[in-house]
Amino acid sequence: MARELLLIRHGIAVERGSTATDEERALTTEGRARTRQVLKRLLRLELNCDSLLSSPFIRARQTAELALQLGLGDTLNVRDELAPSQDPLPLLQELLAEEWKRVALFGHEPDLSQLASHLLGCSTNSLQLKKAGVALVELEPGLPQLEPGNGQLKLLLSPKVLLEGKK
Repeated sequence: MARELLLIRHGIAVERGSTATDEERALTTEGRARTRQVLKRLLRLELNCDSLLSSPFIRARQTAELALQLGLGDTLNVRDELAPSQDPLPLLQELLAEEWKRVALFGHEPDLSQLASHLLGCSTNSLQLKKAGVALVELEPGLPQLEPGNGQLKLLLSPKVLLEGKK
């Protein structure tokens, strides 16, 4: 059975320096509205997930909470491995031991793009996710271990493209 990772960058957040720490930067009103529209479009595209995993940083967690509220997934787990500059590969390796079809990871740039590039076997920064942007990576079936090139890019969508199709 093929498995898919839905990589979702957090929505538009307050500017750096506007809060005490980077961890506390929340989604703006515009960020919430735009992210909600993007997530609704993902639902119309039938990209529901078995579970949602989020960075502990507020802006990513708020994005994932919106996805949970809208029904993109049934469960939400906050994982330190998805915080900026952390290594998510051990988390993904852990996930390979579980049964699932599609899992959404909510995080940050450049971390999500670097993860996708690694899974695709591309050079780092081969792709970039805009705020509230989405990449869908299919993993080879039956993988015991994640290696570079074990993934295939199925979708890479900016919020602009996702929202143009909502009419």
